Amino acid sequence: MVDNSLRRIQDRVREIADCVKGLSTPPEFAPCQLDKVIMEVTDTLKWWSGQKGVLIHTSGLGRTPEIMADERRLFNALYNLINNAIPEVPAGGTITVSTKEEPIGIGLLVTVEDTGKGMPPEIRDTLFTPAAKSTKPGGTGLGTKIVKDVVDAHHGKITVKSELGVGTTFHLYLPLRPPGTPPR
Repeated sequence: MVDNSLRRIQDRVREIADCVKGLSTPPEFAPCQLDKVIMEVTDTLKWWSGQKGVLIHTSGLGRTPEIMADERRLFNALYNLINNAIPEVPAGGTITVSTKEEPIGIGLLVTVEDTGKGMPPEIRDTLFTPAAKSTKPGGTGLGTKIVKDVVDAHHGKITVKSELGVGTTFHLYLPLRPPGTPPR
């Protein structure tokens, strides 16, 4: 557990450097079980979400195919999305992470949905742009840039829907095999 925590801290430092300088190293694509990455992220954040009274659920795991991906960077992207959601969800609320192959044989759709406060349109519409800024105490505004950079490195897409008082949903589309990755 200590080794994993130390490795994750080192990864977070690299992640911040990537964000500031742009991706400092090319993605390391290798066969990846996204379900395993999601479980590692949710297990890592369960203590904190439990302290806040927020439940993290998963759905659709165990039915998704292997993808070619940079596992470390995907962990960081999902960690950022879920970690950012926890303080926005009131006690008793939920964050649900689900996956499904869509379209079959082509890509995966990962959804991170919360029952939080939601975002005003002026924040939501700038999340993945250079104009993004954090409104959270102690926030840096780098989290969504990190997520966007990781999704772009995987030749994927990310969208967000949010409604004040209802919650926020992020959809990440990731191809099973980004262009230029070797065949199985």
